Amino acid sequence: MPASPTGLQDSQRTLTQTVILTVELGLAFICLVLFTEGLLPRLFASEYNTDSSAFLRLLWLPVYGLVAIGCLWKFRTMVSLAVRMPFLIGLLAVTAASFLWSLDPALTERRSIAVVATSLAGFYLAARYDWRTLLRLMGAVWLFMAVISIGSVIVAPSFAIMSEIHPGAWKGLWWEKNTLGGHMARAAFLCAFLYILDRPWRPVWGVAVFLCSALVIASTSKTALLGLMLGFAILFAGWISRKGAAITITCLWTGIVLSSAFAAIMLIEPGIILNLLGRDATLTGRTDIWNVLADAISDRPLLGYGYGAFWQLDSMPANRVRSATEWLVPTAHNGWLETALSVGLIGLGLLMANFVLFVLRAAWFSIDNWLGIFALGVAGQFLLFSLSESNALQQNAIIWVTYVAIAAKTAISLKRPADVPYSPPRHLAGRRQGAAVIGGGAGASRS
Repeated sequence: MPASPTGLQDSQRTLTQTVILTVELGLAFICLVLFTEGLLPRLFASEYNTDSSAFLRLLWLPVYGLVAIGCLWKFRTMVSLAVRMPFLIGLLAVTAASFLWSLDPALTERRSIAVVATSLAGFYLAARYDWRTLLRLMGAVWLFMAVISIGSVIVAPSFAIMSEIHPGAWKGLWWEKNTLGGHMARAAFLCAFLYILDRPWRPVWGVAVFLCSALVIASTSKTALLGLMLGFAILFAGWISRKGAAITITCLWTGIVLSSAFAAIMLIEPGIILNLLGRDATLTGRTDIWNVLADAISDRPLLGYGYGAFWQLDSMPANRVRSATEWLVPTAHNGWLETALSVGLIGLGLLMANFVLFVLRAAWFSIDNWLGIFALGVAGQFLLFSLSESNALQQNAIIWVTYVAIAAKTAISLKRPADVPYSPPRHLAGRRQGAAVIGGGAGASRS
């Protein structure tokens, strides 16, 4: 029998929707690969002046255009997200206005547009995709980058392996080993989470965990190794917490004791921990930078020096820091201090308030949902790496995109609990929740 016109129309509509979704995911994949800042900055820009390449500045324009179109498409959801993320919106407003008091108004204006667009990209990902699609998309991006990084070591070892400083350490597609290690530690945590809960694609995520973990080790970055261990520990704690109240309380108490002991050692005799990590007491000169930056922040405490303006090569405050430390310091090597330099203590306070709100929401979400455990892991790794790297409020950076996306997605999930995966009682969670969260369509939170 011939197909009915209605049936043909439905089939054509379904095919069209599939094509559109495929194209959209492909564009999102490409944009996220660009946000990793791998390879292209190495080819077209200077390590100490990434704005030196006109080509890269032009390359970001279509990305920002796609973000703007996506935000208009999901306008109502974006407004709802803005209401749920008041501290982040306030931080972006201060950043956008910072050209008014910046050391370099034109530079700050350009970079503040970039960081707002980067943040909106995170908002869009949270608004557009359910948890399953979002995490699979990010996992695919990092698996791709891990494979390309390993390929670069094989094809061009002089390009992908450090020789003068830290000889033998892998840096892959990035400028130095710590960047590769940090990215792969976060990627390994994400892929490990998907390995646990995304059963249809478990073999793929298993390979991804192995490759990303191997790259962390090859980078020889101690902070990255610590971040990798932290991510796995959070997943293990989440698994243990589903085994019953008694075990949960025992593990929580053990965690508090160990964390307190670690904090006490770091306060009383930090050299013990640093020696175990193979680091000197100055964290490879970082504490020297931080001591000098305290004076710089005190000179302009409330609003800072303007977003992205402090570390320019002709910046007098930055040159005083470089003179005091006797090397060409490119960043604060601390996300919180970097924020204070850019937008002052007001901006820093807004960032800290947003982070605390994110952690509280993730903790509440994690009581009966594995996705909350993942959000806690993202927050934990963000905090760890922000202590030694300038990864907060960074334009064109996937670390900031991921932070914003997961914080926003957590806020949405708490606002509309009926849309998030059902979490069975704790004694059944370990057996049933995985398929509910990631594996099946019913487990996806749709926006």
